[in-house]
Amino acid sequence: MDTLLAALLVLLALGAVTALVVLVVIALGARALSRRNRVSPDVATPAPTSWLAAPTAPARLHRRLRSAVAVARAAAASPGANPQLADIARELESEAVALDGHVVVTARMPTRARRAHSAALSARIREVERLAGQLSVEAAQAQAHRVAAGQPTALDQLAEQLDALEQARREVAQIEADAGIDRVSPYAVPEAETGRAQPGT
Repeated sequence: MDTLLAALLVLLALGAVTALVVLVVIALGARALSRRNRVSPDVATPAPTSWLAAPTAPARLHRRLRSAVAVARAAAASPGANPQLADIARELESEAVALDGHVVVTARMPTRARRAHSAALSARIREVERLAGQLSVEAAQAQAHRVAAGQPTALDQLAEQLDALEQARREVAQIEADAGIDRVSPYAVPEAETGRAQPGT
C-alpha cells in the first residue's frame, strides 16, 4: 500500500512539473509573439498578436507601421550614417507608435466610422513609409560615399587577407625549394610557378 501511494505521489509530482514546464513554454512563446508584434521594440503595443498575420485592414496598417520603423532603424544604424538620421528615426518611430494606437482604436469603431478614419490613417502611414524610405536612401548614399572615397569595405578587407595568405604560401614554398626539400606540401607551389621540370624529362 505504501509503495502504491509513493508511486502515485511520484506520478502526481511528474505531472505537476510537466504542466508547469508547458505553462512556462506557452508564456514565453506568448511574450515573444507580443514583442514581435510591437511597432517599436521599446514600446508595448495595444494591437492584438493576431495582427501579425490577420488579413484585415487594421492589421495591415499595423504591419506597415512595423515595417516602416524597421526600415528607419536599420538606416539609422548603418555604418557611416549621419548622426542626425538617428534623431529623425527616433521621432519617426514615436509618430508610428502614436499612429498604431489610433489604428487599434479605429478598429473598434462601427464600420462606417472605421472606414473614414482608416482612410485618413492610411494617408499618414504612407507618409511614415515615405520618410522611412528617404532615411534608407540617405544612409545608402552615405555608404556609397565611403566606398567612392576609397575607404575599405568588408570585401576589400577579405581580399587583402586572402592576398596575404597567398603571399605567405609562396614564401614558405620558396624556402622549401631553396632548402632542397622535395616533398608534397600544403604550401607547395605548382610546377608552372616554380619552373621545375617533371622527373624523366
